[in-house]
Amino acid sequence: MEKIDFLKFSTLLSKDVEDLPYETIKIQDQEIIIKQYLPIEDKIKLITNVLQKSADDNNFANPIKLEVWFNLELIKAYTNIDLPEEDLEYNPTKVYDLLEVNNIFDLIAAKIDNGEYQQLYEWTMTTIEAYYKYRNSAMGIFEQISADYSNLELDAAKIQKEIADPSNLTLLKEVLTKLG
Repeated sequence: MEKIDFLKFSTLLSKDVEDLPYETIKIQDQEIIIKQYLPIEDKIKLITNVLQKSADDNNFANPIKLEVWFNLELIKAYTNIDLPEEDLEYNPTKVYDLLEVNNIFDLIAAKIDNGEYQQLYEWTMTTIEAYYKYRNSAMGIFEQISADYSNLELDAAKIQKEIADPSNLTLLKEVLTKLG
């Protein structure tokens, strides 16, 4: 079988990502543009952002945060709505609530190609599931213990360095003397 050079082949293809159709909706006097397809690199970035931002203090995906960040990242990636980064950093739930009570998520999700939206949601859930499955595996646990141990070594070295500092030793001697 003869191979076809991809560069020659790609010039024969009729569609480019930038040429794909989009939908629009009007909210009051604002026209919202909704992409029908998101390049795969942008989908990976979206899923990564959702995974990172939905983790709670114990580093597990909080289902409420997952809902919030999936929808906010969806808006950022698929529409021309410019969500303020400062608000997203300090109060993302306020932004989410404002969009949710005004049905913006539903309006936009309804205009994204259903297969596109479903696939993105499934990939997000699969990625999160795979991440936690790995994290709770023997290998994941060993990696975490190793990382904790490395941090402990650095902390021990820092403590040793501080104890070796003569000014810190003087203070330590004074405290021990006063304690008896």
